[in-house]
Amino acid sequence: HWMFRTGIDSLSWLVRMGIILILAVFYAVPLIWLLIATTKTNPQLLELPPLAIGSLAYVAKAWDYLMQFLNGVLLRWIFNSFYYVILGLILSISFAVPAGFALAVIPFKLRRTLLWVTLLVMLVPGDALVLPMYMELFYMKLIDTQWALIVPAASYPVGVYLVFQYYKATMPADLVAAAKVDGCSPIDMFWYIGLPLARNIVGTLAFTQFAGLWGGFFAAQLFIDNAVLKNLPAGIAIIVSQCGGILPTSLRCILNPEGHTISRAEIALLGVISTLPVLIVYALAQRMVIRGATAGAIKE
Repeated sequence: HWMFRTGIDSLSWLVRMGIILILAVFYAVPLIWLLIATTKTNPQLLELPPLAIGSLAYVAKAWDYLMQFLNGVLLRWIFNSFYYVILGLILSISFAVPAGFALAVIPFKLRRTLLWVTLLVMLVPGDALVLPMYMELFYMKLIDTQWALIVPAASYPVGVYLVFQYYKATMPADLVAAAKVDGCSPIDMFWYIGLPLARNIVGTLAFTQFAGLWGGFFAAQLFIDNAVLKNLPAGIAIIVSQCGGILPTSLRCILNPEGHTISRAEIALLGVISTLPVLIVYALAQRMVIRGATAGAIKE
């Protein structure tokens, strides 16, 4: 019987399932509406029921309209987003994993101080770091370059702390002591023991940092002036502001030869394009994310 398998009474099970269903609907309905909105013209979005499907053929037409904006700069924005995210991931994980390993395993002076500094930096609001980051990039002559969105990814204190906790749970003191007896240096210990164990936590870091870097709108707006170097979120903001995507009556970027302007349906398609990579990455990394997040939850 299902109650014996779950170990809870029927009322508790029904309450839990009810909460899960409410949350599922709460998060799923907006995504479903976003997908459906790409099939409708602007008049259909206003006239048809919210979840009524329009014409699938209009999705291709909406894409064609987006490609007419600034001679297809949208493709460059999509490429820029992947380029910035991939390099940012490599940079952030390359720093976070060794740093977290060192804090968790290698005894050295000021280790506790560095750990406290890492925790304090995690508590600092991102807005408070905008001016120092801008000044740093300015003096490094990186403002309005691609590196202005890549170099800041090296600062990933949350990742360092997650790796620290992960290695504290997966590398007990006996294992570290045995490695030292076998003559392993700290570098050998990291290379032959730490890295093979890091697969699950790297999946967690990759997903969380991917989502953060992919949605990096504020940095692209502040550090990049050249429209061609913008990422996708900043590019969407340009389209919305110049084409009246939210208020379609403001026809400020009429596209030839049909005289059409980018409006709500095209903006919905941009929303799908910007959301899809995050969903795909999570679907591919979900097992590693769960394992990395729950490492150390059970102590033997």
